[in-house]
Order: sequence, then C-alpha cells, then structure tokens
Amino acid sequence: MTKTVTIVGAAIGGLSLAVRLARQGFSVSLFEKHQEPGGRCGRLQAGGYTFDIGPTILLMPDVVKETFTAVGAKVADYLTLERITPNYRIRFSDDSALTLDPDREALKRNIEAVMPGQTRHLDAFLELSRTQHDIAMREFVGRSFSGVADFLRLDVFRALSKTRALRSLHSVAAQHFTDPRLVQALTFQTMYLGLSPFSAPAIYGLLAHTELDIGIYYPRGGMHALPRALDRLASELGVRRHYGVAVKKVVRDGTRATGLLLDDGTHVRADIVVCNADLSWAYDHLLDVPAPRRLQRMHHTSSAVMFYFGVDRRCPELQHHNVFFDGDYKSGFADIFKHGRVPGAPSFYVAAPSRSDAALAPAGHEAIYVLVPVPNTSFGTDFSKEVAPLRAKVLQRLARYGLADLERHIQVERVITPNDWQQGFNLAHGSIFGLSQGVTQIGPFRPQHRDPRLDNLYFVGASTQPGTGIPTVMISARLAAERIVAEHGASDPQRLFALEDAA
Repeated sequence: MTKTVTIVGAAIGGLSLAVRLARQGFSVSLFEKHQEPGGRCGRLQAGGYTFDIGPTILLMPDVVKETFTAVGAKVADYLTLERITPNYRIRFSDDSALTLDPDREALKRNIEAVMPGQTRHLDAFLELSRTQHDIAMREFVGRSFSGVADFLRLDVFRALSKTRALRSLHSVAAQHFTDPRLVQALTFQTMYLGLSPFSAPAIYGLLAHTELDIGIYYPRGGMHALPRALDRLASELGVRRHYGVAVKKVVRDGTRATGLLLDDGTHVRADIVVCNADLSWAYDHLLDVPAPRRLQRMHHTSSAVMFYFGVDRRCPELQHHNVFFDGDYKSGFADIFKHGRVPGAPSFYVAAPSRSDAALAPAGHEAIYVLVPVPNTSFGTDFSKEVAPLRAKVLQRLARYGLADLERHIQVERVITPNDWQQGFNLAHGSIFGLSQGVTQIGPFRPQHRDPRLDNLYFVGASTQPGTGIPTVMISARLAAERIVAEHGASDPQRLFALEDAA
C-alpha cells in the first residue's frame, strides 16, 4: 500500500519536502490556509504593483537547483534566476555611501574611495569567510544531528576553531578593519537570521562569502516565483495541494499521529504527518502534547515592521538592494534584542526590485519595499503607536538622498507589523526568522525533524535543523525527507520506477 503523507503549510519547506517525498513514491497531500503558496515568501498585489511579502534576497542558488535536480527536473524549466550586481548600496549615518560589488577589484576601489587604507585585510577576511562557509556547510548545515554526541568529535572542534566560532562576528570583523562603517557593511547580514552581529557566532561571517563570491540572486517575477515554481513541480509529481484550507489540529492516537482535523471538521487520515507551520506555534495550537521543555526555553528572533510603497515615479536614487544605517550601530541592536524597544534612530533595508524587473510596477513607476528591524512581540511593545513615527523617519531619511517628494508620489501603501506576522502568518511572537540561531541553538542543539514522542510526526522549516533562510530551509526539507525515507522506506517502488522512467 502506498504510504500517505499530509503536510501542514505550503511555504518553501513544505513544498520542497512534498516534491521530494512524491518522488520517493509517497502519496502526498498539502494543506495551506492562504490562497497561494509561499507563506512568508508570498506576494502582495495592489493597484498594478507586486511586492514580495518577506524575503527579497536569494543566496546559494545551487541549493535551489539541487532541489529540482533531486526530483528529475531542471530549475531553468520553472524559474529564471538572475544575479544582481552590485549587491547593495549602503548609506551610513554620516551620509557617506559604499557600494558592495561582487567584483573584488571594484569592491576594493569602492572601499578605498570612501575609507582609505581599509582594504589591506579584505582578502584575509573574505578567505576566512570562505572557510567558515565550507566548514558550516560540511559540519552543520548539510547534515542532521540526532544528539549532542554527533557534535562531540575532535574533528568538529578542530573545524570550529578555524571559524573562530566562539567569538562574535563583530569582534572578528573589527580585527580586520578599523573603520566602523566597513565593519557594519560586512556584518549587518546577520539580521537575515534575526541576530545581532554583536552576539552572532563568528561562523556567520560565511554570509560575506555567500553574497560577495557566490552572489545575490533574484527569481524573475519576484521571490514569490520560487514557491510558485515548486507548486507547479509538486502538481506534476502528483502532490494534492489544498489552498485556502486551514488545519485546526494534528490528531493522534497514543504515540502516533493519525492525521489532521481541518477547520471545517473534515478528518484527513495519514501514515505520516509533517508540520511546515512555525514550530513553536504548532506546539501551542496544533498539537495536544506540550512542547519539549528545551524548546520552551529557547529564544526567538527579532521581528520587522514592513512598508510597501507603490510610487508613480522612477527612483534612480535606489539600487535593487539598499541599506540605511542611522544612530549608533551597537545601541540599535541592543534596543531590539536586549531592551525590547524600537530604536529611536532606526536602520532599515529598502528593496526596489522594479529596478531589475519592470513588470512589478506600472510603466514609469516603482514598487518599493522597506524592512525596519524591531523587537518581537514578547516584549509587549504597542506597535500600533510605532508605525506612524517609523514611517516618518523612513521617509525623512530617504528624502536626504534625493527622494524628498516620495510621499506625494505614493499611490499604494500597505503595512505589516509584528502583530500581523504573529496573527496572519502564525509566527510565535511575530518572530519572522523563527527560533534564534545563537551558538546554543544551532547544530545538535536545534530541534530535530521528528517529534521526540510521536514517532511519525515530523517538522520542516526555519526553526528545525539546520536553520532559517530560504536555502537553509530547502536543505531542511532534504534532511527531513532523508529521515522519513530512512525510517519508513520508499513508499511505492513501482511509482518510483515510473517517475524515473519519465525523467
């Protein structure tokens, strides 16, 4: 008999796992409360403008390609990936600017023009970054851990010593560069993980190599094109996708999950149940067993206030990716992660993807996305009182760079707050990156893919091993699929052989 799998959630992790299991012969059904796939990687459309809701940067394109290749498909048949250059334009609080270019010589010229003498140790820093990337992929990101014993090996500790893992990323970068602006430019990327560079393990210096050497990519049509591509692939592999269908509960009988109870009262039976919902939220709302004690003590990442502006003018002042630093760099992170308050002089990220993809906005217009890092909801901040001041500060800062009339050109405007992330996307504490990835919450210390008490309940996504971020979540799907197959076997050999013949 073909084994059945039900998956809760059609975000990147759920879709990536669905296609892998379907390829292995399982009968897969996927349930998603929204009307489209993607979850946080969804889209917002209004007035002729298209905005990515969450992620706007795609790293490690080989991970995306491997997901398609693993099921006998070619990514180019489903998705057009384009490398974005330059990577960013960064504006500092003193109004100086730096363009991060993936061309090493161009990058050095850009740095020397603004920060003379600061490139002396750039090659060494990026070589360390490459080492950190290679070790992280081999020892942490690309493998599952069944317990701490998997980690307690001499070769792992030797590898970790090469990455300076027990030091903070900021402190390691500051050893290479004396200009604090360059340290900022090469460490702020930990915000992709919801971490402060002052507390993030130095191993996350790998992001510099990932961005500057491997590159920043963009799926034509926006980041939402990736879950749409996976959804199409899932359909072709026979996955039954149910959109606009919310799950009320994971049903269990003793130590086994037996299926799902949908909001409309329908019972869906399954041999294997997978949650692509946020891990902490799933334990609180879908399961009638308490979260493991260690999970209850784990820290969550930051959140964000998002502004989406559809403007009826072009904005040549912006690159595809832009970063605006303001105030004191260190105290801004302390406000978010330690004090639980919105920084008085917030730094923020701006994406103007219509600079690269004109189809996202009407002719001569721009679709502008603004992400302002803020605390998650666990601190009790009243974000209804924070939106208007944040909006004013963002527009004032943009006005300093030639966008003084931006506000009067706004035709479409939408806002998402941490409360919206929590309520609309079922994210515990509105933490947009899930569980934090500090040194005690990575590798073997991060939740595994299977529940410790229910032997056929699995998890996939940002809060499981190996961690957050689109490529990392796609690796999570590979690791979860490998574990399911190892513990349950390929489901239907005849179906598997038929798929192989078709490929």
